[in-house]
Formats: sequence, structure tokens, C-alpha cells
Amino acid sequence: MDITSYLQRILFSGPIVPDIQTLIAIHEQHIYQVPFENLDIRYNQLFSLQLEKVYEKIVTQMRGGFCYELNLIFNWLLNKIGFSSKLISSRIFDDAGNPGPEFDHMLVHVKTDKEYLADVGYGDLFIRPLEIRAGVQSDGRNFFKIEKYNDENFLLSMSPNGIKFQKKYIFNLMHVTPDAFEEICLYKQTNPESYFVKNTICTKPTKTGRVTIFNNKLIEKTTSRRFEDIITDENHLKKLLRTKFGIELGLSM
Repeated sequence: MDITSYLQRILFSGPIVPDIQTLIAIHEQHIYQVPFENLDIRYNQLFSLQLEKVYEKIVTQMRGGFCYELNLIFNWLLNKIGFSSKLISSRIFDDAGNPGPEFDHMLVHVKTDKEYLADVGYGDLFIRPLEIRAGVQSDGRNFFKIEKYNDENFLLSMSPNGIKFQKKYIFNLMHVTPDAFEEICLYKQTNPESYFVKNTICTKPTKTGRVTIFNNKLIEKTTSRRFEDIITDENHLKKLLRTKFGIELGLSM
């Protein structure tokens, strides 16, 4: 495991120093280059939270991954560069407005001269890290608010226009280790009621919009248009993964 290969994987070529400019740049590059995807679940292959195996998948095999994988390896990269960063937990709000269980989602808390929230594993959220402070922030696409939820937790909300905000998740700044996520990670991979067992997802933003595979559809969106195509069979799916995401699935899939 080395950071040079990792930085090449995300096409980052800037200065490697632990400052806010570098944090913003590598966060953006990670989001643009490494898709959120649950293809292992589709092909009945359990993924691991062992750091070496995640590195092999994301960096060597040029795959994407799940929130636990993506933020786990991103935190490792930040630490190697010299950032003060740690893993933290969050609870994602469901459609009824209720927060999920603890360890529902993994995040990264980063300290420079200020404190930041990093998340390269949500699927469709902020492109740039957010400062943990009151007030509205923008990543150039959407607007975000971080505010106190209760004595222990913060609330992250998102808006397309800076006016009407939707609750995304609550989080606290307590450091947690990867093993704390293992039980719910296994549930999301194996339980028939899990959203990620029921659905196949591969998505990443582009400079002008987003490209997504959702079950049997390819969806490409820009600021001015939306294109959908039906995925006809397994060969068609693998071709789209290769051409749209740079993912070459192994023979076992």
C-alpha cells in the first residue's frame, strides 16, 4: 500500500501537503474518479473492511465501493499525507424523516486550522469537504448546513437552492474503529430487506452532472438534459461499467 499509486488512481497531481487546499483537491478528485457502487453484493461476494483488501479493490483493481470502504481508505490516505483525521459514525435519515441506526454510515473528521467533515462514500452529496460550523455552505452545486441536532450530535442538511433543506444525516465527532461498523455492514450486504441487496447501484458525478447505473437503467444527467437507456443483459451492463466508470469486472463476476 502506497500513497503514490492511490493518488494516481484519483488522478491527483498537486502538492502533497496537509493543508485545506490539498484536502479540497483530493476530496474532489476522489468523488469524481471513484464511484459509489455495490456490485459485490449483486454477485454475492462479501466485501471486507480490512484495509489491505479495500486498497486492493479500490486502487489496484480500479473499482469503486461502499461508504465503509471508500471513507475507510480515504481516511488512511489523509493520515499518510499528514492530516489529523479519524473515522466517525453517522445515521442517515429515511424517507419518513427518522435517523437510522448507529454506524449506519461512515464519515471522516479532519482537523487543519479548522474542523472539516469529509465524505467520499455517500453516493450523491457534497463534492468538497464541509467546515463544521454554523451557516450555509456551498460546494458549487448544492447548499449545505451543519447545525447542532442535540447535545451530542450535529445535523447535516442539503438544498439545491439554499432555501428548502432536506435532512441527510446526524453525526458526532467521537472516534470509532472500523470493526464498529462490521455488524451493520454485513446486514446491508446480506439481509433481503436491505436497500443494497434489492438494488444494483453504480454512480459518480461528472463535471456537468452525474452518471448512474440503477438496476436495469443507465441514467446520465447534465444541467440541461437527462438521458436514460435500458440495460438489456449482463454483457451490456459490463460494457457500461467499463466505458462509463472504468470498471473491469473479474471473471468471477
